[in-house]
Amino acid sequence: MMKYGRHLRFGYCLNPTAADPKQPLRLAAMAESLGLDYVGIQNHPYNAAHYDPWTLLTAIGMGTSRVSLFTNMGGLSLQSPMRLAKAAASLDLLLDGRVEVGLSTGASSDPLAGASSEKRNDEDALAAMEEAMQVMRLMWSGERSVDFAGKFYPFAGLQPGPAPAHHIGLWLGANEPRASALAGRLADGWLADHYPVALPRDLVTLSQHIDDAADAAGREPSAIQRIWNIAGTIGREGRDTLFQGSAKQWSEWFADLAVDIGIDTFLLMEGENAEDQLQRFALEVVPYTRELMEQFPGRSVSYGLYRAYQGAKASGATRAEEATGNVDLVDETSMGSFPASDPPASNSFT
Repeated sequence: MMKYGRHLRFGYCLNPTAADPKQPLRLAAMAESLGLDYVGIQNHPYNAAHYDPWTLLTAIGMGTSRVSLFTNMGGLSLQSPMRLAKAAASLDLLLDGRVEVGLSTGASSDPLAGASSEKRNDEDALAAMEEAMQVMRLMWSGERSVDFAGKFYPFAGLQPGPAPAHHIGLWLGANEPRASALAGRLADGWLADHYPVALPRDLVTLSQHIDDAADAAGREPSAIQRIWNIAGTIGREGRDTLFQGSAKQWSEWFADLAVDIGIDTFLLMEGENAEDQLQRFALEVVPYTRELMEQFPGRSVSYGLYRAYQGAKASGATRAEEATGNVDLVDETSMGSFPASDPPASNSFT
């Protein structure tokens, strides 16, 4: 089973470019028809080629009926948390509870930081994000009037609303220890930086920071959804490069990440041959990952181990295996099922 016992989810992250005006709508509809759980859009308002994220999400939402939608991280350079909360709640009501919000600290490196009334350093940006998350939840509280004595977003006697249709998840982009600690204390989800910017070994360290902060705050680490964006290519042949291999390899990598690190939500980022890659992801990678998770409860399922398992099934179980119902993945039965040059591996990524 998965490290934190959560259900696996899969989604697609659109490139919200206006170059082909209807392309994002087509891909979103396709993702829903293929049974994916989420459609997200990159939220980079400083990119002149991109749509406004909330306008595009509204258009996508009106053309879909089931898939959940979210902003794939965004700062607060151009809007207050009060306005962002109102926009998210409004759309959530219109779409019957299908909206989540991805946030990032939007530190001084943000190209739009200069458009704000105050340019913040990294420490202040993180503190402001903590306040913003608290403010947004106040805005969704359904209370008649709320006060907030913050440093960055103070107010008194503010009338919040409307209340959203469901508990909107606040997913925090956290790629360094202090931000991951904030995710552990307050966020509903952790949006890890996309692969290949972030590697599996980076996720191990950051996930531990999240667990430690959650424990210190009296939260269950399993309450935090763990989401990873993947930029890669699903091909027909196996390759040694992570996320540049076959659909089976992608599934085996996902299963390892789910069991060993606890990543529960995998998002394919739009790249070349978008429709073909989306189809392969939804029709090959997703169902095979689920199958692997059922075959290997509670253990890693790297590519070598999967082949050992298949070989053991083909060769027949030993008496001990028949008695216990478990397959010994490295006994002589399984080792004899494939060439000695391709032994089982304990892990297939770094």
